[in-house]
Amino acid sequence: MRKCQNCNHENPDNAAFCENCGIKFIDNLKKCPQCQTVNTSESRFCENCGYDFQSATPKDTGNEEQLQQSNRSNAVHDLAEQQVPTSAADVTSTMANGSDNAISSAQERPQVQHAIDGKEKSQSGSESESSQGKLSSAPDGASMMTGGTPDKQRVSRLPKGVRLVSGLVIILLIGVGAYFVYGHPSASSKAPSTPAVTNKERSNVATKESGTSSSGEKHKSVNFNVTEIKKDIGATVGAIGGTNSVYVSPVNSEQSVVVNNGSQRSASSIKIYIMVTAYAMAKEGVFNLNDTHTLTNDEKVGGTGVIQNMRAGTELSYREIIEYMIDDSDNTGANIMIDKLGGFQLINNKIKSMGATDTKLRRKMLDTKALDNGRDNTTSARDMGTTLKMIYNHHLVSREADDEMLAILRKNQNRTKLPNQLPSTATVYNKTGEYADYGVQNDAEIVRNSQGAFVAVVLSEDGEETDQLAAMNKLGLMLYQNILA
Repeated sequence: MRKCQNCNHENPDNAAFCENCGIKFIDNLKKCPQCQTVNTSESRFCENCGYDFQSATPKDTGNEEQLQQSNRSNAVHDLAEQQVPTSAADVTSTMANGSDNAISSAQERPQVQHAIDGKEKSQSGSESESSQGKLSSAPDGASMMTGGTPDKQRVSRLPKGVRLVSGLVIILLIGVGAYFVYGHPSASSKAPSTPAVTNKERSNVATKESGTSSSGEKHKSVNFNVTEIKKDIGATVGAIGGTNSVYVSPVNSEQSVVVNNGSQRSASSIKIYIMVTAYAMAKEGVFNLNDTHTLTNDEKVGGTGVIQNMRAGTELSYREIIEYMIDDSDNTGANIMIDKLGGFQLINNKIKSMGATDTKLRRKMLDTKALDNGRDNTTSARDMGTTLKMIYNHHLVSREADDEMLAILRKNQNRTKLPNQLPSTATVYNKTGEYADYGVQNDAEIVRNSQGAFVAVVLSEDGEETDQLAAMNKLGLMLYQNILA
């Protein structure tokens, strides 16, 4: 067994990722020399600070700390050299001037937006240091004396110790003034709230998922009775015909229940891995989700999806195609993405790097010739469960990419299986797969409410659809009641 370096969970010897917390094992990682964040060995940019492993030079944190210390010392010295206030009015003038300077400097600080590829990070760092320099230096000839005229001769006669103490007092007064400016904003200064937007059409930019796997939620402890969950599985999915496997685990716990895990037909469940590959390549800078694709008639295939009904010549961004591929299980969209991402081998390499050892992409959607030759797409309950867990906990691609993928999964149209009987208070992220010719009915979901969240996956093949759906409906509700109710 292989023990996880993060949560100490025991995993199979050949596992590349922890099946409980989703973190990648240390021999497949590399540490960022700039922020010490652990990244996958294939990553070019650090997912935390954007450091470029190929060409960028890490910041010299030691020198930066020395620079900050020097700036602070210089600020104290400069302030000490200025005129000491001689009256209460002078002190008031000092505090007001200091507050104005603080406001001015604060307004100049750039709001650096997080970028996946991290290319803007070094620029924002230099700008931040520049702003810090402005805040550290005291303006020469500041109005700090009665009448506003400097008395340099009187200052020079003050002992050095008195000048230092007076400078520190002035800094304290400036800080107090800034607190009253920033700590008590008036109602009129509050930013106006953004009106809610009803998005009836697909956007070129996927909506980010908010409120998931927050620091507060990670500390929540859900009820996970392994014995009861095994009974639930045995009474539902375990009681029907065919080959059935199940994975259940809280998103933030070492516990999990895995029943009859093995490689099975994935059907459309494989589309999750096509989506993940696209976002991983976008993070690496070799693929742009906002680039557009022009649809041709030759690309259209039947089965599920709406792109096949669009006219030839329609332009869609790859972000939109991915949304159709997941939310409507669009077969045409999946085939377009397979070609655009470089084919089976490249996607399979990405899947392998995620630790999904039972998952293989071997054919396009509705390729019956490949099926006749024994080539089908496969996955396992454990692979799908740990993948969803990594996405939810932001351990797969990056926080921004994982949030976008969650937002897409949340809009999935097929809720006829595991989530079918859940209450409206439950938030669901899921992807199904079905292929009636082979008796395949799959569903992989994340479910959360105010109590916490858990992952559940059921893969069923060579079974009867009516029995499979009824068993999944019942199991989905029982798991929810046992874990989150």
